[in-house]
Amino acid sequence: MRERNLFRRGGTYYARIKVRGRDIRKSLRTRNLREARQRLGKILKDTDHLRFYGEARHTWKEATGRWMAEFLLSVKPATRTRYMVSIGQLHPYLGALYVDEITRRTVAGIISARKKTATTNATIRRDLTAMSSILSCCVAWGWRDDNPAKDFDRSIIRERRAPIRPPTDDEILKLCGVCPTSISRLIRFLRYTGMRQEEAVGLEWRDIDLRRRQVTLLRTKTNRPRVVSLDEQAWGTIEGTPRHINSPYVFWHGDGDRYHHFASRFAALTKRAGVRFRCHDLRHKYATDYLKNGGDIYKLKQILGHSSVKTTEMYLAYVDSDVAQKGAQL
Repeated sequence: MRERNLFRRGGTYYARIKVRGRDIRKSLRTRNLREARQRLGKILKDTDHLRFYGEARHTWKEATGRWMAEFLLSVKPATRTRYMVSIGQLHPYLGALYVDEITRRTVAGIISARKKTATTNATIRRDLTAMSSILSCCVAWGWRDDNPAKDFDRSIIRERRAPIRPPTDDEILKLCGVCPTSISRLIRFLRYTGMRQEEAVGLEWRDIDLRRRQVTLLRTKTNRPRVVSLDEQAWGTIEGTPRHINSPYVFWHGDGDRYHHFASRFAALTKRAGVRFRCHDLRHKYATDYLKNGGDIYKLKQILGHSSVKTTEMYLAYVDSDVAQKGAQL
């Protein structure tokens, strides 16, 4: 029996279709009828898309490649690295799809599959952010009309923040005792300023107003510049820090080199010192001490560079109730 859109020539099956008034014949490269039907179905699906949109379909791999070439270099290196990790995690689920095949159900399926592998909600949310970035570009390119990753209700994968445990002064002192002098200064600077790790390791002398004892941070996580005043203890770490003749960095090692991958180096030093806390916990230490000393929660928000005071308010749970109430009412 002769089948529509399918014929044989020399034992090999061919597809016969008409697209926008033009007859197209294409070898299906098989002599097996069942395989020929499957390959024909894919071609017909692509053809329907071409008839409707007037252009060829685009694969997820194609979208990822263009996104990397046109968008990825414009983001911060740390964000770029995180995106690439997420793209690798998403590939098994999206690598064989066209971008127009990705639906809200596809997103839900990825979330379910990732949860079965005990992946944390925070990681899943980061993966969706990377996916959403690519699909947003696809919308801009006219490859699809919506972004199901962006529209997906993320409340079902709410990120759970782990309880913080600020280090004690004795633990910080013990750690500094095993560190090189330059790293010891950097640790104490983080403890007395509340800066993020990357903000401090990338700090340059040009960012410091020596007369006013202020630091102007232009390269921040939220991309919002901010000014941080240095108290006597923070200023002490700056005042005694030697400058390298060929390096712009305040905290340097070797021949004036900037510290890279400082978190892993920090972890090795804490292990040597016999203490257990992360570099980011120094920021928590600053924030909780600031509130315990009667600091204003809104002023703390500005110092830490949080985009919302809601983020800063988490520290109220780690101070006495009277102090917390006073800080919230200021």
